[in-house]
Amino acid sequence: MPMGSRPMLYPVMGFLILISLGTILLSMPFSSNNGLSFADALFMATSASCVNGLAVVSVGQELSLAGQCILMILMETGGIGVMALSTIIMLLAHSKINFKQQSALISSYSIGDNFNISYIIKRVIAVTIAVEICGTIILFTQFSDLPLAQRIFFSFFHAISAFCNAGFSLWDNSMQSFSANMPVNAIIMFLIICGSFGFLSLSELVSFKKNKRLTLHTKLVLAMTFLLITVGMLLMLKMEWNGVLSGRSFSDKILISLFQSVTARSGGYSTVDFASLGVPFLFAMILLMFIGANPGSCGGGIKTTTAAIIGLLGVNRFLGRKKTQVFNRTIPEETIDRAVRIFVLSVVFIAISGTLFLYVETTNSTAQIGQGRFLELFFEIVSAFSTCGLSMGATENLTGAGKILISVVMFVGRLGPLVLVQAVVLPPRFGAYYSEENVMVG
Repeated sequence: MPMGSRPMLYPVMGFLILISLGTILLSMPFSSNNGLSFADALFMATSASCVNGLAVVSVGQELSLAGQCILMILMETGGIGVMALSTIIMLLAHSKINFKQQSALISSYSIGDNFNISYIIKRVIAVTIAVEICGTIILFTQFSDLPLAQRIFFSFFHAISAFCNAGFSLWDNSMQSFSANMPVNAIIMFLIICGSFGFLSLSELVSFKKNKRLTLHTKLVLAMTFLLITVGMLLMLKMEWNGVLSGRSFSDKILISLFQSVTARSGGYSTVDFASLGVPFLFAMILLMFIGANPGSCGGGIKTTTAAIIGLLGVNRFLGRKKTQVFNRTIPEETIDRAVRIFVLSVVFIAISGTLFLYVETTNSTAQIGQGRFLELFFEIVSAFSTCGLSMGATENLTGAGKILISVVMFVGRLGPLVLVQAVVLPPRFGAYYSEENVMVG
């Protein structure tokens, strides 16, 4: 069957091409100080294209200025989306968008068929540029200890990385040096939230004063964003008050907890050493990463609305309702079916890839060392899938097989398991079913 009959192949092929180009460029001598192996170049290109942020080499020390610029371009392209950029190019060339490309774009940005694609894409670019320029200006005022040229580049790089939810930093300790700097924390959180909020919902909020209404989608996005950030912050305050937050002032504890709660869902930046966090909060972080950002955004994970629908489905079924209802609306069964499939496929994929990852990374370890690394490696695999980029320090010591496996996980996580399945699996041709037979459960 030709690719034109499977519109979801467009974003899949787009990201594969972007990753391939990035790998080739990062493999060149001008991209790094000591040269990158194929596995390292592939890993970094995949991580940047999929706006993940995991790094097997020091971005600030190992990559040259050219390599850092390549990484930045890959982040921006991956964040906005290959389909969005290719559509913009066609619009500028006065080319028409065919139906298959519209279908893929609509699915990527979770927008209805009645929306004008050209208008949406133009708004995406406009919002991205405006927010990133704003972030660059504010960060420029805070990086005053750097030379002027480096100060400009560092500000621009981190603004793009934060908005695209990539989490790459030119400092080896991420943003730990700015853990008590309110302006830096505030603008990084603002950029991450804008990038992970979803272009449609963000546009709807901007035009709320005019339209005076919000769709159910945006209401769920707002509710879940507020809930997850609040819960994450409170959990860190409770679980790490006498841990990694010990010795900090009360205001710093609040700021650090809020920052890590925001960045856990897909941002990838850290103001504390994750290797020093306790097991309970690390598990809470895994759950936040798995849920991830909002649909149609730069972030990853199963998405907040998917998690909300799964939760609402359980609550409504528990209450004996046949329909899933929230905010005086009923969620269509097709949407519920899609959410369930995304959730199940994601859990299955993490289980399989996580098992393989644990195997290749602990094969030559003793039983005690292998068991001790379980949480560290499991955290890594969920971070890769959710395109979050947070790490407990395992990334730099991965084996060659582990780097390739994590690259695959980042790619699947960026596009989503359901998109990949729809891209390669043929649709059913017949509507016939076998006869029913009951099964006892519970």
